[in-house]
Amino acid sequence: MSALRYTSAAIALFSVAASVSAERYFLLTGADARLYPGTARNVAPVPGPGFPGQFSDGDRLAGTADRGATVNYLGNPPQPLIQPNAYGSLSMLYRRGSIPAGGPNLVPLEGIEFLGGPLLDLDGDAANGVRSLVPVSGQTPILIGGSDSYVELTFNLDALAAALLDFDATGTNEGAPGFGPALATIIVNLSGTGTQNEPPAAAINPTADTRVGTLAPHAGVGGALSGVYRIQDLGYELWEDTILDSPSTGPFLGTLQYMGAWRGWMIERGAGGSFPVLSGQGLGSTLWPLINTSQVGNTFNTAYPIAGTTATIATGINGDQYTAAGNGGLALADFGGDLGAYIDNVVVPLTPGSADRIVYLEAGGWGINNSFDPLFADTICYDSVIIAAGDSCEGYVRCDANCDGAVNILDINPLVLAISDAAAYQAMFPACSLRCNTDINGDGATNVLDINPFVDCILLP
Repeated sequence: MSALRYTSAAIALFSVAASVSAERYFLLTGADARLYPGTARNVAPVPGPGFPGQFSDGDRLAGTADRGATVNYLGNPPQPLIQPNAYGSLSMLYRRGSIPAGGPNLVPLEGIEFLGGPLLDLDGDAANGVRSLVPVSGQTPILIGGSDSYVELTFNLDALAAALLDFDATGTNEGAPGFGPALATIIVNLSGTGTQNEPPAAAINPTADTRVGTLAPHAGVGGALSGVYRIQDLGYELWEDTILDSPSTGPFLGTLQYMGAWRGWMIERGAGGSFPVLSGQGLGSTLWPLINTSQVGNTFNTAYPIAGTTATIATGINGDQYTAAGNGGLALADFGGDLGAYIDNVVVPLTPGSADRIVYLEAGGWGINNSFDPLFADTICYDSVIIAAGDSCEGYVRCDANCDGAVNILDINPLVLAISDAAAYQAMFPACSLRCNTDINGDGATNVLDINPFVDCILLP
């Protein structure tokens, strides 16, 4: 596949409507802070030999009854910059590994990264005008005030397409015995992101990291549900790096590469100000305990060549094969396994009132380890759950039909044009959004029903 796939696909899909714009969805937090997502369970190496390891991934969702024990930092003093799962993350990365235990013996290992919270500047200087994503010797990374972890997406409701534009998140984990606290704090970015926070470049693995997917309206069980869209096949590659200043990784990004194709849901707040009730509306359940083996034996480019320029995906390490049952998390048991009910009862209450969209994404993936860490290899079971929310009309002014920054009589003719000929309106006002600027009553369409609310905007500013 050509490295230009993302660019050409994005142009084809997103030139249909000029009103489509990039939207930042901030990773939600606030559930089960400092706790694992699941009760500890034993997972034995298959075929062995070895000893069982304890996995605390559970149903891979925060806020359910299957919550685990406190996530304690396991590394050497001092304590990490951020305590493990300090913010109560709903978004998490899962990574399967194996611990050598003498001779041929292995102990299964599950690494969990808790994503969300303020972004990091690794050069420790908030006033220098540069945000570094690689450690600077002698400098302590800092949290950036007023920032938040996010995934940047675009949804084209006309073309029924989704695009991934950026990913920028802080993460925490339990660390590792014998190692310092810098391993317990991470950053996660979309592949191709520059070390000084330059925007993501073209995908290095375009067959996986397509950055485009599809949308499909979901009308629910009775056919009357609106504002709910199924997301499918949104290809991604995320790069994970620690804040450790180490010659083993150098001044590069992409120590760990997570690849996959997200599926999930985009849910819009309704005209009445509430999100639709999703319980019993046929959203199904989560992926788990799925184990994705579709890429076994396939070769991918590495983010940097310290351990080679390519890597081939395996099913595990010797006597510890990750295809065995129990390695893909547990099925959702709460709410009868209904993901829609989970969103209603856990996600919606944690969504800010300013947000008009919720995004739920999940994938069973595969990954590459470019460090010399012997516990994780180039294998399957690099999985992800991303739950975020945002204001898709941020930056737009309702009723400002000509997008000049003011609501006044000069917006009358543009509104008339938007009602009578949407395509002509978008061509004349490419910086405007039909949904955000001219759908005045918020019913999902620009039409004559928006005239009276528009008059109110003019007369009652």
